[in-house]
Amino acid sequence: MQDHLDKGIGALTQALLEKGFHPVEEFDMFVTFSRDDTELKIHAGPDGAFAAFDANDNLLTQGEGPEDLRRALLIGSAATGQRRRTRELV
Repeated sequence: MQDHLDKGIGALTQALLEKGFHPVEEFDMFVTFSRDDTELKIHAGPDGAFAAFDANDNLLTQGEGPEDLRRALLIGSAATGQRRRTRELV
C-alpha cells in the first residue's frame, strides 16, 4: 500500500506542495491544487494521474507522477503567462 502511495497521490502531493501549491478542493479521492500566483489548477487522482487546467477550465496537459508534473508546470506557466501578457497588450 505505501509503495502505491509513493508512486501515486502521495508523491504527486509532495511534489505540488514543494512547488507552492495547496489543496483547494477534495472530491472523493481526487484533489484539486492551486497556487496563489498562477491561474493553473492541477486535478490529481489517487493513482498519481493528473490534469492541468487554466482559469477557464481548459485542459492544458495531463500526465502521471512527479516527472510529468514538471513538464505540466512549464506548459501551464507558459500558457497562463502568455494570456496575461496578451491581456496587458489589449
